Amino acid sequence: MIALYLTSMGEAAGKSALCAALGRNLKAEGERVGFFKPVAILTEKASTGTADQDTDFIKKALALEEPVDLLCPTSLSAKDFQSTANEKEPAWLKKARESFGKVSQGKDVVLIEGVSGFKAGSGAALAGSHTVEALGAKAILIVRYQSDLDANQIVSAAKALAGHLLGVVVNAVPQRRMDSVKATLVKSIEQNGIKVLGALPEDRVLLSVSVGELAELLGGSILNSPKSSGNLVESVMVGAMSPDPAVSYLSLKQNKAVVTRGDRPDIQLAALATSTSCLVLTGDIKPLPNVLGHATEMAVPVVSVKEGTVPTMEALENILDKARFSHQKKVERLGELVKEHISLKL
Repeated sequence: MIALYLTSMGEAAGKSALCAALGRNLKAEGERVGFFKPVAILTEKASTGTADQDTDFIKKALALEEPVDLLCPTSLSAKDFQSTANEKEPAWLKKARESFGKVSQGKDVVLIEGVSGFKAGSGAALAGSHTVEALGAKAILIVRYQSDLDANQIVSAAKALAGHLLGVVVNAVPQRRMDSVKATLVKSIEQNGIKVLGALPEDRVLLSVSVGELAELLGGSILNSPKSSGNLVESVMVGAMSPDPAVSYLSLKQNKAVVTRGDRPDIQLAALATSTSCLVLTGDIKPLPNVLGHATEMAVPVVSVKEGTVPTMEALENILDKARFSHQKKVERLGELVKEHISLKL
């Protein structure tokens, strides 16, 4: 049995996403795949005892039989987790060792979602190193692309994993930066004796949110086609122009949310003539029956919100940065990218 520990230098680097995608690919190759998360770090809003959302999603994505509380046996606040950093085997790690023994039975590969903030000398790095040793795992260090990435910091973090490291994955690299990342960052890391498994490109599907997530963020109500609330929104456009150029303008982007006033049926119908994932109607104004009927025929959800168009667009400004990975289409897309861009030999 091979245990793969995925850890990351920063937050939201893609650990859960890569666990799901790698698991999907390995299952397709005939491997018996398991998943394990030794400890979940609770957000300030979450309460102790709350099931870990990422674990629940991966359990479903990989069709695992084990209950969530076995796949992720412990949840701790960031403060409580940090207080255990210098312990060789804190209580949560002892429990993890016991649970892992059950989870790994009958598996060829177990993907372990590790901690974020893995930087040389940090509490997360100490805890991660102890976990890798305790579970006999090989490690993959995930680094999310940023324009100011420091190769020396990546090398230092990688070396903290000593002989357990399989390699580094650079995630979410903009297409226009891919060549320079390979020529400079990857080269610098490998010149220090650290293997880079690959660089994954940024992808619109992976940055999308579902209509349901969008409606939840806005506090809006979905008026129709509830089964289509899982439609993915890859971009947001505002419809505030005259009817004539609307179709041409709205055709510029695919799989979008179109935000417009509820009393603009002309814009709403123009949006429905293009690739639209949902309509967001502002001002607490319901659409005309023919517009709602047409949207329903096309399985395009209509979201009604109380706020006006300007505050609604402001609320949506950073929505794609908050996208969750809990969508099967995203798993499939990332699995394709992993096959194409990552060289991983177990």
